Amino acid sequence: MAGLLGMPEWLAGTLFVGAGLVIWFAVGFLALRRAYKRLADRRPSPDRETFLEMLGRDVDRDVAEWVWETVVFYYRAPVVPHPDDHLIDDARIDGDDIDMDWIPRFIAEMGMDPGLWPTAWPGWPQEWGLTVRNLARYLQHGRELLG
Repeated sequence: MAGLLGMPEWLAGTLFVGAGLVIWFAVGFLALRRAYKRLADRRPSPDRETFLEMLGRDVDRDVAEWVWETVVFYYRAPVVPHPDDHLIDDARIDGDDIDMDWIPRFIAEMGMDPGLWPTAWPGWPQEWGLTVRNLARYLQHGRELLG
């Protein structure tokens, strides 16, 4: 085929792979935009203060602020975190970020002993859904238990 187009085979192969990657990224981008549009249509997007107030019944303000600053990075305007969002399904957050990055960072930023993770830190309660609110409650619980 490359000979018919008058180009070297390596260039034709490179262009073919490149075009495939562009299509793959475009489909992923469009799927993510549609997911955020559905999320925006399904629930309100609270501003930072409203979000903190919504979590204020469950956790201390500094924990709620930490959760906001951590999770808001994963959203695309005009959609922002809501306490009832599912971290993986709604926010599209990789589960490894939560276990491997967030909890050790929370421990360090709250001035706790870094050696608490993963050995002493409590496990995620099986009956809790993986929501933003429950993440905040989980962090609060760990801090109260071990802090």
